[in-house]
Amino acid sequence: MTAIERPALIEVQRGQVMVSTTLTPPQLEMTTRIDTYDPERGNDPDNGYQRRASPTRMAQAAAFYGEGDEKRQGRVFIDRRGLMPNPIIANIRPGSGEEGVTSNGNGEFPPGVQITFCSTAEHARIVRAAETDGNATAMATVLLTDKAIAWIVDGQHRGGAVKLLMDKKRLGDDFPVPIKIMLGFQRGEEMKQFYYINSQVKNVATDLTAELLQRMARQDSGEAEYLSERKGKGSLLAGAAVYEALVKSKSPWIQRIRKPNEPLSKDTSIAVSQFISSIAPLQTAQMPRPLNPDEWARVIDAFWEAISRLLPQPFDATEQPGHWVLFKATGVNTMHRVLADCLPIVIQRGTRLADPQQYEQLLADLPTLSGIGIDPNTGNESQIDGAEFWRSSSIASQFTGRYGTDRLVGMIRGVIAKTNKDVTV
Repeated sequence: MTAIERPALIEVQRGQVMVSTTLTPPQLEMTTRIDTYDPERGNDPDNGYQRRASPTRMAQAAAFYGEGDEKRQGRVFIDRRGLMPNPIIANIRPGSGEEGVTSNGNGEFPPGVQITFCSTAEHARIVRAAETDGNATAMATVLLTDKAIAWIVDGQHRGGAVKLLMDKKRLGDDFPVPIKIMLGFQRGEEMKQFYYINSQVKNVATDLTAELLQRMARQDSGEAEYLSERKGKGSLLAGAAVYEALVKSKSPWIQRIRKPNEPLSKDTSIAVSQFISSIAPLQTAQMPRPLNPDEWARVIDAFWEAISRLLPQPFDATEQPGHWVLFKATGVNTMHRVLADCLPIVIQRGTRLADPQQYEQLLADLPTLSGIGIDPNTGNESQIDGAEFWRSSSIASQFTGRYGTDRLVGMIRGVIAKTNKDVTV
């Protein structure tokens, strides 16, 4: 790209140098990139961290910032010509082999960034603040060459809206898009900034949050402690660790879970966020000792192996998980609450918690759950039980929300009680 020269305010906060400036829409497109999470790469440390941009949110932002009109559904909508006072936040990473923070005594910055200060004194003040973790501001001119890639940390929908408006000629090429560029954050620190900025405003989708928290916790034990104790994310971190253990062990369950940024499909059912939430009752179960994530993964696999023996049809390779309530939030939340009920019985028996046979015995009457269904073609009523009880649009789909899940759990608890009427205390 052609070098971009812009007037700028250089800010140092606790030693971190940032540039506040504006870019025109063409300059914004040339300079910025999005580090998007790839569902195929999972928790690869080099995977991206941004959720996929929403076309709807970009279109909404475009309608607000644009200065033209658009025809939709036979109507002409006039853009609102809104202002954009809040800056897009980005980061230019250090070059390979560089530690990170920005400036040294020679005034060096990340690749592709050149800063010309208005005076030698202002340059010296900024350098001193950067080297001593201090604070300072100064006016300058910033030059960005083609080596300067600004990775957007916050504002991808505004950036996407600007591009949409450019393509449709609904925004002038001279519109000043405010941008604040952090200089020299390593990728991991950049990801942390993304999480905290978004968690204070609109929460990042929980499935992606779980992945990000896990990666942040692995990078820094102090960060893990802070997230657990100060941010109340202990349960989420614990659930994410169990999910990660299931991924590592190539659990059959993973095929049925929709990964972050993965499109909706009948080939998967429950989202990662929903699966992690469903594990919460297990974390509060009374256990002789805490189980580590790998142990919980083995217990969960054993439990679902037992269910597959009792209700084989939903687990058949030719079946799509999305066609079964059993694999949706209602079914998984129900079953994991039932698993929490089963654990004390298995412990009392003195048998292995990861033995599918134990759960198969406890849930032997699970196929007897039934309800009255109506044939949509004939209108005739019939009793539906077995696997068909759990098919989408069948009986189990009527048990929605917390109240519905409570009722399902109660029905299955009755099955356990009947099966284990001879259990002694």
